[in-house]
Amino acid sequence: MSSELKEPSLSSDSSVLNPLERFAAYQFDSDETYQQGLASLIDGGAFSGNPTPENKEECRLLKLSRCSVTGNDITSEQVLAYELSLRKPSDVALSESTSIFASHSHEARNLTLAELQEMIETGRVDQIPNNKVIPERFNDAPPSHSIAPARKKPWEVAVAGVVEDVEIEMKSDLDS
Repeated sequence: MSSELKEPSLSSDSSVLNPLERFAAYQFDSDETYQQGLASLIDGGAFSGNPTPENKEECRLLKLSRCSVTGNDITSEQVLAYELSLRKPSDVALSESTSIFASHSHEARNLTLAELQEMIETGRVDQIPNNKVIPERFNDAPPSHSIAPARKKPWEVAVAGVVEDVEIEMKSDLDS
């Protein structure tokens, strides 16, 4: 088994097809590597029971990111746009198979070190995912003051306990 995916068998010339068409036409059902990976996920308990169509779409996206089906880099957003363009205008509702692409398109992708470096150097740090800008001042209100008494140190507690015992003994001696 090779890590490269075989071209789907199509009646037209596959060199004419663009990468998105080649990905959409790819036969995941007959790909042994994909099927073995899906089976190992099922056996490993990654899904509760049988995988749903959404789970299978996630696996297709994983296959897309791990191994280039088309020989070109394509993103889940491009696949979603392509699949939506194939739909009839009357078909407005998104199907379950495209909802997984939509959920992935809102997630931040992992940037490479070179991309991060370029963003930092050009001052676009606000576009770095999970990078929160910390303001200079958190709170303009004055700090509150504690009303709790200061805790006594261990030797102060021991001395205070002895003094209290002495006072109690003195009171009991005076009472008798």
